[in-house]
Amino acid sequence: MDKSLIELSEKFRAGQVNRREFIQRVVVLAGGAAAAVPLLNQLGFDSGLIHEANALGSNIETMDVEFPSGGDLIPAYLAKPVGSGPFRTMIVIHEIFGLSNFIKDVARLMARNNFLALAPCFSEGNCTDGLPDGKHSQWMLDTLQTGVAIVPLDEQEKLDDAYAFLSKREDVDTTRIGSVGFCWGGARSFTFATRNPKLWVAVVFYGSTPPIEDLANIQAPMLALYAALDNASPTSITGRAAETARAMRDLDKPFEWEVYNQAAHGFFRAGTPPDDHVSDARPALIARDLMFDFLDRNSDR
Repeated sequence: MDKSLIELSEKFRAGQVNRREFIQRVVVLAGGAAAAVPLLNQLGFDSGLIHEANALGSNIETMDVEFPSGGDLIPAYLAKPVGSGPFRTMIVIHEIFGLSNFIKDVARLMARNNFLALAPCFSEGNCTDGLPDGKHSQWMLDTLQTGVAIVPLDEQEKLDDAYAFLSKREDVDTTRIGSVGFCWGGARSFTFATRNPKLWVAVVFYGSTPPIEDLANIQAPMLALYAALDNASPTSITGRAAETARAMRDLDKPFEWEVYNQAAHGFFRAGTPPDDHVSDARPALIARDLMFDFLDRNSDR
């Protein structure tokens, strides 16, 4: 192996080179993304880096951005096709694990399918020490008991600000800005649809339903994807899915939903942070194809 690659990897591990610069330099030294992937694997790096190197071989670009919300600047990861657009756009809302490699991989997946994707990093969604059961925030524990997602107003306002930020970009199709969220983020994608009448579409991966009385506010077509092996309680995320579907039908709201019989909660993600990425297991592949089919079918809306 080229000595310069070994020296570069040592600098990266020592924190002397940032992640983005490291991947770009490895791709250049290897002579392309395809050649860089086995080298990264040989050097012992996690699959997140390998997926990012693969993305560099696609006709997409990624960048770190910020958008204002209240008195703060919210960091975000943006992935888009190369070109000026305007592109159909999705706000990608992360799990409780924060802006992980998996969520960045979702954003790149969107970009490879000709979408601009913005994945904000919300401090409320980061997994921190001292959570009540070591894993869940009190908000999530309450939601698991009731099945009802009551998302704090200040968190929803941050999503409003993400939508406003995107609406000002020339590479965004402002008539087609949607949202997709996972678990913690799935509940927020669902709730966002009850708040923003301009939202193009909303996709929910194993996310809790907002109060039934709020569903009448939804204007966007919705796709919800659940795991049968999620919490089996009638008030669980999956347990409440049929009730949600009946309510949406009675309200004459476009709502497509599926439950994957052999899937556990979080089935769209493979691995655990930081070594996580979009899964290639059967339920994830089916859900991925259905999601893009749903987005394409609603592109003329």
